[in-house]
Amino acid sequence: MNQPLFHVEPLPANIACPLCGSREARQVLEVKDYHYSNEVFLLSDCIGCGFRRTQPQPSPETIGRYYNAPDYFSHDASTGGTTAHLYRWVRTWSLGRKHKLIRRFQPGGRFLDMGCGTGEWLAFLSTRGYHVEGVEPGLRARERAIQQFSLKVVPQLEQVHAREQFQGASLWHVAEHLHDLQGSVKRLHSLLTPKGFLFIAVPARESWDMAHYGPYWAAWDVPRHLWHFRRQDMVRLLEVQGFKLIATRRMWFDAYYIALLSERYLGRPAWLAWALACIIGTWSNVVSAVSGRPTSSVLFIAQKA
Repeated sequence: MNQPLFHVEPLPANIACPLCGSREARQVLEVKDYHYSNEVFLLSDCIGCGFRRTQPQPSPETIGRYYNAPDYFSHDASTGGTTAHLYRWVRTWSLGRKHKLIRRFQPGGRFLDMGCGTGEWLAFLSTRGYHVEGVEPGLRARERAIQQFSLKVVPQLEQVHAREQFQGASLWHVAEHLHDLQGSVKRLHSLLTPKGFLFIAVPARESWDMAHYGPYWAAWDVPRHLWHFRRQDMVRLLEVQGFKLIATRRMWFDAYYIALLSERYLGRPAWLAWALACIIGTWSNVVSAVSGRPTSSVLFIAQKA
């Protein structure tokens, strides 16, 4: 993509680690924003706990422009193209599977989705008897969710006022975008009823496909992804804020989508990118199934302690 470069005022490079508070980090990788700006960012690991971050991080006031690409699918349901159609088909297919999983823990009641995008997940839950609300900072996506599905969606989590009213909440590939990671999870804890459930899906930087693609791994998605998780990072985040991890689930389809984007970043012709994505995605999932290594993305299921 030949998008123009632009200057964005970043947050200070020595921001405190949200998990241990250390301000020291070591650089481990340079990664390019292939999706939009063509800028290069650093991935650095916290000296104290190893939690990986993107540096520099655009401030909350300026990061929005990095989401303005017309093919940022989760924010624009009308985008065309084969990859966009695949994304939407998988998303639609996965709604039923997500519901089947969640109803095992929470068969009904009030449900909050943070980063609800254009609202398809909440709309699906509402047809299954759930009372739903959403949080979506993106104006375009939020307006579509409200207009198309008549959902109650607010821009910020702080605008969801009532305490202990939700039996469940979800963040589907949202936690890695949050500037205030600890504060957001703490706020979600206060909004959940006792024994309420929290479902968090994030890319897994311990996956085989991450090791295979290295700096071309599409799930780095810098600078939109501010944080890059291992299992131990998520467990620590949850426990500090009063949650107990009760289960994890592999997300098999993500490996294919991430591999397809990664192959595109490598400059493969379309036909070859699709073929290699099928091979690499399948092999990554096989490695996960055999070795216990995480898939490209992992869903963490936690309960309010």
